[in-house]
Amino acid sequence: MLMAIGNLLSCKEDIGLSAARIGEKPEALKNIKFAEAPGGAIISYDLPTTSDLRYVKATYTLENGKTMVSKASMYDNQVFVQGYAEIGEHDVQLVAVSVGDVESEESTIRIKTGKPNYIKLAESFQSDEFFYSTFGGVNVKYTNEDASNIILSVFKFDETENEWQVLNQTYTKAKEGIIRVRGEDAEPIKFAVVVRDQWGNVSDTIQRVLTPQEEFEIKELLIYNGITAYSDMNRNGDYIANYNAQSNTAAMQVSLFDGDGHPTQAKQWWGKAAPVPFQFTLDARRKAQISRVKMWGRNDNNSLLFQATHPKEFELYGSNAPSSDGSWESWTLLGTFEGVRPSGLAFGTNANAEDIEYARKGEDFEVNWSEPGGFKYFRIKINCTWNGVREQPLGNALTVAISELKLFGKYVD
Repeated sequence: MLMAIGNLLSCKEDIGLSAARIGEKPEALKNIKFAEAPGGAIISYDLPTTSDLRYVKATYTLENGKTMVSKASMYDNQVFVQGYAEIGEHDVQLVAVSVGDVESEESTIRIKTGKPNYIKLAESFQSDEFFYSTFGGVNVKYTNEDASNIILSVFKFDETENEWQVLNQTYTKAKEGIIRVRGEDAEPIKFAVVVRDQWGNVSDTIQRVLTPQEEFEIKELLIYNGITAYSDMNRNGDYIANYNAQSNTAAMQVSLFDGDGHPTQAKQWWGKAAPVPFQFTLDARRKAQISRVKMWGRNDNNSLLFQATHPKEFELYGSNAPSSDGSWESWTLLGTFEGVRPSGLAFGTNANAEDIEYARKGEDFEVNWSEPGGFKYFRIKINCTWNGVREQPLGNALTVAISELKLFGKYVD
């Protein structure tokens, strides 16, 4: 018995130390060409005809001295090299590799790289279209063409301390998005943005002097009770309820607008047994111009983030004289907004660390205000949650879960 076990271990050890078969040495790559790409190049070639071919390997060195290896399968006749810090010319070594890691003679091609995406992204922030002031701060709008991992850092210069302060650092591979910096005074401020890519390349610092617009939180909001019916299936009071997962005793106003514990507290405000679409109306008590809506989904349980009760798309309306019958004629549409899931993971998949951090900060939705003056009443209509269902009949519990809601802007009277 011991001899049998010893023989078995010996066989496994032999297999681990040597290839099962040594293939034929492939011919060197021929007809090698390249096309510029951002921060690299796409190299094409004619593949060797040997049946033992397994892949093509490209070896190259970045400007920082790091050696990189990129591989392409035997079913493809091109390999992508990337990670260069700037436009330039570089040598790339290519070999064809057969079964048993048998390599062909090395071929070298001199490529010219295109402008890296991190530089193009940084340069875009010199434009008002991508880096601009807004209520209470600035927006940094980015387009990440190749969806590579990048770090966007936003700074402001502290005149008192005579130093740069980090306002935001965003790690993302999303193709596009907006970084919103808030809480700044309405005065000229020197801001800056720096971009770092996944290879450690760092852009120049893009500096702008921008003046944020004055912005305040619209406080003391009330659920408006002057409407007898929102629709045939969504009547005021009947299907709007507060729920506190710990005590079930918190008042509706406190639950939605208390501003206390929204990142982690196990509380939520929802349309209980309500249909979708689902809507409710807020009384601001004074006329206000809304610059943004900030909303938190239920944050005490990460498995509920970006799921069936988490609002995804909603509309914001304003009115100064809401119709008592709940009709829409007296309302002005101020915007339609859709939530973002930073990870891009599919519905039904648990939130990852990036999703959780984003959700706990609360999601900002900017209002592109075009109406003069302001409104006293605001209606929020939830079109769907992250399950995507836009029509849901009356009687389904847990339709909408919101742990906190805030409106920002300014009063106009």
